[in-house]
Amino acid sequence: MPLLEAEYVDTGKVKYIVFPFNLGRPEIALATEAAWCAADQNEFFKYQRLLYENFGLAYTPTDLNTLAADIGLNQDDFSQCLSSRTHRADVENARLSAASQGVNSTPIFFINNRRVEGNQPYEVFQNIIEQELAFAQ
Repeated sequence: MPLLEAEYVDTGKVKYIVFPFNLGRPEIALATEAAWCAADQNEFFKYQRLLYENFGLAYTPTDLNTLAADIGLNQDDFSQCLSSRTHRADVENARLSAASQGVNSTPIFFINNRRVEGNQPYEVFQNIIEQELAFAQ
């Protein structure tokens, strides 16, 4: 991802949009809601990376609040967002939208309408992105 970000996202060639997808487990749904709460403070990607780095945590509210504190999020705002389940409907709507596109696992990427499943080498993404950029010109 860092190479893709540097070559395509940071240069403005590609817009990178994430649709957090919950596979149905309650603790993952809560972690997804927490990521949306972090997005409210403009720290979605930082928080998401921290979730991945700490994969295997129970993702309890205490764990999720601790992770938020680790990256300097406003604790009162984050805790209120998470405890009130502010983004519960957002998470469910994202799940339904993804399911309607045939998403049943993660990670899945869409480069325009081209589907790329799983963790692929940089060159796979680079090739598809370059094809799509050439087509767009």
